[in-house]
Amino acid sequence: MPTLAVIIIARNEAARLPAALDSVAWAEERIVVVDTTTTDATAEVATAHGARVAWHPFTGYAAQRNFGDTLTTCDWIFCLDADERATPTLHKAIHTALHTPSPCVAFTVRRRNRYLGQWVRYSGWYPDRQLRLYRRGAGQWCGEFIHESFKPTGPVGHLDADIEHDAITSLADHHAKMNHYTDLAARALLAAGQRVPFWKLFFWPPATFFKTYFLRLGCLDGFPGLCIAWFAAHYVFLKYAKARALAAAPPTPDNPALENPAQTPEDATHADLPH
Repeated sequence: MPTLAVIIIARNEAARLPAALDSVAWAEERIVVVDTTTTDATAEVATAHGARVAWHPFTGYAAQRNFGDTLTTCDWIFCLDADERATPTLHKAIHTALHTPSPCVAFTVRRRNRYLGQWVRYSGWYPDRQLRLYRRGAGQWCGEFIHESFKPTGPVGHLDADIEHDAITSLADHHAKMNHYTDLAARALLAAGQRVPFWKLFFWPPATFFKTYFLRLGCLDGFPGLCIAWFAAHYVFLKYAKARALAAAPPTPDNPALENPAQTPEDATHADLPH
């Protein structure tokens, strides 16, 4: 019988971790990789909910996930974030996939994102497919800085079931995450040697708003759709503006050049916004 391990990477997630762990209580093994800079009771909460805890210094999201993959001997691995929950429908879909002969070594799942408590159906936020289920040893996580992705060694299947994601709980939450991830994105641009022409600051933000609000039908998502479109445009502007500012500024303690763009995240989960 195939076995499954659920792996969660976390930092300061004592409040949100119980719901995530309880949603995958059916897994043979649950592992929480805790960032060594964690200051709350994340580890204690994980242990109390029956998960195994492993401490690991944060050097990037992909590195955290790859480390977690080495901690299990289960046949399959399912990755979940602390602000996500697996639905009962997903449990059934995973069980069926693991017990049905298939050449697939990995599977994507749909992610249902909530913004201010409302499910976002449009704006490019659904189905927001994520590759989260894969056979152990059938690939690795890649991506140094922000949006890590799993690179499988074989065919990929698709499960018609959702994980629920509390993507944004308040406008302040959205602003804080945007500010943090634009810092990382700007440093990643410069580390890759990419220059930012001045015209991009004028053209891409309004183009991003138009794409999100009109072409991706964010206008049908009501108030959340409008907020998402404006924040998406502002994200693009900040990313390019910060990259230009970093390129023009000499290294200082507050601006440590670009040797280590992958900084420990401000919140525990890699709450990557749909993109």
